[in-house]
Amino acid sequence: MATGSVWQVTREKQHYFDLLASTWDKGMAAEVLSGLGNIVEEVGIVPGSRVVDLGSGTGVLLPFLISQLGNEGKIIALDFSAAMLREAKARNFPALVSFVQADVHEIPLADNCIDLAICNNAFPHFVDKGRALKEIARILREDGRLVICHTMSWERINNLHRSLGGVVASDLIPEKSILQGLIAKARLEVVRFEDSEQRYLVVARKVTRSFMVEKFLRLDAIYGNSYQSQTNNRR
Repeated sequence: MATGSVWQVTREKQHYFDLLASTWDKGMAAEVLSGLGNIVEEVGIVPGSRVVDLGSGTGVLLPFLISQLGNEGKIIALDFSAAMLREAKARNFPALVSFVQADVHEIPLADNCIDLAICNNAFPHFVDKGRALKEIARILREDGRLVICHTMSWERINNLHRSLGGVVASDLIPEKSILQGLIAKARLEVVRFEDSEQRYLVVARKVTRSFMVEKFLRLDAIYGNSYQSQTNNRR
């Protein structure tokens, strides 16, 4: 997608979420909150980590992240909606949380500075998912992880957005193989994939160029010239 188109659609979505901010998480079901808590606990956040909550919204995920970090580390709550961030700031989270209004396609953070990037209920709304993934990979440290999560299945998420219509009607999670391809192009490796009625969860880690070369050599050793010729034919 052309850069101009990305920003135009992003601005439309920004306005959409600004309007929803005041009621965004009112009456959120207990099972949803429990599911989010389980996901955050399972991904194994180490105290002292630097975490970015991408598309943080009103801060629904922040209490769970804070619980895992304790008084150590840093959480950056990043969202493109000023109204969502105002709602989150009003909840008086502790000092380890900072707030940044920015778009995921241009994250204002340094290279290799984040241990964990988590996108809860946000990834479908990224206009250019490939570009967003590359930007996320840029800020992750070596072996840093990306978590994409929802408390419902892939099918339910996509059907929900289609039913809402308007600017989010096309905000869909790609099929598994397509998403894996986008993740791989960003030099990330999927280490966990789960799609059930209760949740959708993808965990990927940042891999270095040397790791990719080593992986290629292992495959070449196993499959020999046939693998190398197939790879070359795809180029």
